[in-house]
Amino acid sequence: MDRRAKLLLFAGTLGYALVSVIVVLGAAAPIDTFVYERFAPLAGPTFAYITELGSVRVLIGLSFVGMLFWLWRGNRGEAFRLPIVVIGTLLLTQLLKLVYGIERPLIDAALDATTYSFPSGHASGSLALYGLIAYSLYRANRSSVLVLLAMTLVVFVSFSRVVLNVHYFSDVLGGWFVAIVVIVVSEWWLRRKQN
Repeated sequence: MDRRAKLLLFAGTLGYALVSVIVVLGAAAPIDTFVYERFAPLAGPTFAYITELGSVRVLIGLSFVGMLFWLWRGNRGEAFRLPIVVIGTLLLTQLLKLVYGIERPLIDAALDATTYSFPSGHASGSLALYGLIAYSLYRANRSSVLVLLAMTLVVFVSFSRVVLNVHYFSDVLGGWFVAIVVIVVSEWWLRRKQN
């Protein structure tokens, strides 16, 4: 693992640890409330559609579409990495939810909001899928417009959960840190297999 990957792994792990301690101690409430109050006026049907782009079925389905694309391009490593990272991130997130057992601001089955709150599966899953796609496209010197579009999806899907009041801002941060750690580990694994 190169120095930059180690630094990212350390930063992601430390970031998650700090956010989780703040959440467990109940100290995240002021920032969660502040962020929610700023985003709440945006609530509406548009964000209900946007949030679906981070649902489990969409994330897993698109990860397999991405796998087929990378296989077609002749890149087996990236092909199998995508669904493994997405499914692995979602499973790890669900496990962490059970560990923390933090209740949501609002339970809404129509918005895939029936499990515990911290960390956000939509945030971790969208970064795992769209973020990894953005990183792979960036590394392959593909269109910067596509990279920007993928990262925009990460932000919109993640914050849709706050806008719709089914997650706290701290849940989103926690989800992002989970995905960062999984992506960095997958990058180390992929480079190791290639060498």
